[in-house]
Amino acid sequence: MIQLSIQAIIEWFTRKISGGERKQDRSSDEAIQTLLIDTYAESEAGDLTTEIRTIDQITLACRRMQQAETKGDLIRLLGTEVKRFSLRDLEMMYTRFEEKTRNLPRQYRNLLLPKVNEQIFSAQHRLLLLARSGAGDEDETTLPKAAVSYFGMIEAAAREKAKTNDPTFLYLKYLLAGFTIFVMEEPAHPVGTPFPGGQIVDEWEGEYLCPVRDRADGVPFALCPFCPARQSDEPTYPEMRAVRKERRRKELLNNYRTNYKG
Repeated sequence: MIQLSIQAIIEWFTRKISGGERKQDRSSDEAIQTLLIDTYAESEAGDLTTEIRTIDQITLACRRMQQAETKGDLIRLLGTEVKRFSLRDLEMMYTRFEEKTRNLPRQYRNLLLPKVNEQIFSAQHRLLLLARSGAGDEDETTLPKAAVSYFGMIEAAAREKAKTNDPTFLYLKYLLAGFTIFVMEEPAHPVGTPFPGGQIVDEWEGEYLCPVRDRADGVPFALCPFCPARQSDEPTYPEMRAVRKERRRKELLNNYRTNYKG
């Protein structure tokens, strides 16, 4: 027992002086980046059941979307592109992501995968519903200037991907994220999406909060700079919702006592 204790102390001290704990932090950061921030890195191609989109076709579509002025314009253009893909293509995209998480802790994986499912299938369903029903045709809401940069980024990312692999799956991921961000004005990763460490994408009083938004600096082709969520000022663990509610309740009570009760 004494030998084991001494060995444990030696191992702990070795990790300290060798930066082992920092390596663990870097591993956590890499997991966040690869799985949720770096869309380019997590994308793979192949096994599509529909037509492959060539880089010339992707370029033409992206430049048309850059010219979209309203949400209605963008819904029509995105709908035209996304309807080219079958449900099996989306299932393949989800399966590939699922495979990338197979070595993650089961508890974290069980929380993450339903949100990834929502990110893919809910976006596709809502987009095609709007496009086919014509419900978005009359939406004259002006798109932000960032949309032009976003679709330019898709073209650049697809060109880079095409140097080593087919960019079709990557293109589809960006289309779905673009719909969520610019049409629905929601985070690319749904509210409740967990990050390693337990924090989540959250919503509070009409504002979206993300615990890792600022970590996208320097990550090429990341979604984060375009996402409507802002970097949270405090931890976004699920239990923080109750903390915020209680804090707001006390603020309102103090305000009432000060302004109405003297």
